[in-house]
Amino acid sequence: MRSVMIVDDESLVRIGLQSMIDWEAHGFRIAGVFKNGEEALAACAQQAFDVVLTDIRMPGMDGFELIRGLRTAAPAARVVILSSYNDFEHTRQAIRLGVQDYISKYEMEPEELLRVLGGLEFEAAEETEARGNVGEPDGGGEAALANESRLLLERTDVRAAAAVEAPPADAAACPALAVALAGRGRLFRWAALKPVPREGGYAAAERRAMLHLAEELFARLRLPVLFGESEDMLHGGYACEEAAAVPASPEAGGATASMSVDANADLKKAADVKAVVKGGVKAVPVAADLAADRESAARMAREWAAAFQQKLNVTLAIGFSAPQDIGGDWTAARRGAEAAAAVALFEGGVRFRETAGELGAIPDAEWLALYKSFKQRLRLLQPGALADDLLALRAERGERYKPAEWIRLGVAAVSQLADFLIERYNPAPEELRERFGPLWPFAEAAGSVRTAEEWRRTIGAIAAKSAELVARKQARDGWVARVRDYVEAHYADPIRLEDMAQLAGFSENHFGQRFRQETGKSFSDHLTDVRIKEAVRLFRETELSTEEIASRVGYANPNYFVKVFKRATGQTISHFKGRR
Repeated sequence: MRSVMIVDDESLVRIGLQSMIDWEAHGFRIAGVFKNGEEALAACAQQAFDVVLTDIRMPGMDGFELIRGLRTAAPAARVVILSSYNDFEHTRQAIRLGVQDYISKYEMEPEELLRVLGGLEFEAAEETEARGNVGEPDGGGEAALANESRLLLERTDVRAAAAVEAPPADAAACPALAVALAGRGRLFRWAALKPVPREGGYAAAERRAMLHLAEELFARLRLPVLFGESEDMLHGGYACEEAAAVPASPEAGGATASMSVDANADLKKAADVKAVVKGGVKAVPVAADLAADRESAARMAREWAAAFQQKLNVTLAIGFSAPQDIGGDWTAARRGAEAAAAVALFEGGVRFRETAGELGAIPDAEWLALYKSFKQRLRLLQPGALADDLLALRAERGERYKPAEWIRLGVAAVSQLADFLIERYNPAPEELRERFGPLWPFAEAAGSVRTAEEWRRTIGAIAAKSAELVARKQARDGWVARVRDYVEAHYADPIRLEDMAQLAGFSENHFGQRFRQETGKSFSDHLTDVRIKEAVRLFRETELSTEEIASRVGYANPNYFVKVFKRATGQTISHFKGRR
């Protein structure tokens, strides 16, 4: 496999080249990425490169000086110029210096890059060896970090590890990472960087670009260590500010010690990492250090987010775990970081999970209490208050439960609201669509939110529009409620249509038409339904005679009552009594 070096002072060009094609699938691997000629030449003293893709105009050592230096440092390397617009003169000079090809870095397509790479001719392996080029990297520090990072992500992936009993992920399994993370002391935070999902997802090239940009960002600083990509997130570790240390356990017998940066310098030695694994002292965060550490980590995370937004137009949700002792099990740290990233994805910003483990689910008892509370609000015709209760609960307990739980709770609340509106007011489908627009169906709108702001806005809008509908229905349908309430209270008495029309404020004819329009049945049918429903209850629960029951439900003539009962229920009274 041919090794490739990329040299360009523009970060976007470096990232774009790394992510444009699947290099290894075409027989190449990216062996080094540098922003100027000095770094590139220094790397040539450590390993061999078969291909050098370099810009010409760079600060410090430009491309021409680099090409001249490569004649001595890497004579077998094939050089391809990354030319800019109207850069023909520089390209001609480079060709005279012996470069093999050139390509426009601003108009480059994957096919063109592959064409140029495929056209390069390389010396036989024996001749390259005779020239004395430095061989492949020996698999030392960087290779160890890469291998341990892959192992760490595999062992801490709870979903994958659930199928098998995975060995622990700790300093014993990842000694090189433990040394790298012991930059300030015994504590580190796991960092999870979650690209905000978008419609259609991210292409493979975009994901490669994210990984390469993360590599550049992490490489700038000494304290963060990039582990890699797993479960649609980028993962890394961040060495915490200095902390106090206490014995790991009474059995360990270690004395409490104050650990400073100087005191922890020896942790970078392998022997001390072994001591970490065995126990003895265990670091715990001090409140003052914890606050400073959070601010330092948050500042760094904001820089990551700004770079992803500016260079790749990707929004990041970033979460940090609670401080984790290097000598402990790192799986909990990953869970905490992923939980914090989930909150960041929902709430925005950078989030810290200062307790171990994942976010919880809403307990069943609390679900039941909330369900009853929602019912009570709707019984009192208070959809606005229902939303206020929900938003207040979210403000009070926002980061105690998983974001998915809040979405589920919102869906449950607005589903109850939808059922209430339909059962009480029987609105036409066209009226619902016209009044609520994209908010209808409620459950679908509430279930599709991605952020806490969308959640609050959607719940609030549904409740506000529902309150408007209730108020309008109450104003318009108040006379219907008055008529129904009167019938429920006086069904045993003679009830005349003209009396009900007067109660509603209409003429007798207009009242009959409006009642049918609003309820779907005539007033006389409604009155009969109420009376026969009560008669059925009395037949089932008492030993009263037919005459007594007829009188109690408003029928002075028992024979007429018998006929009405049969017409309403489809059976005679004697048959009904026989089936009790």
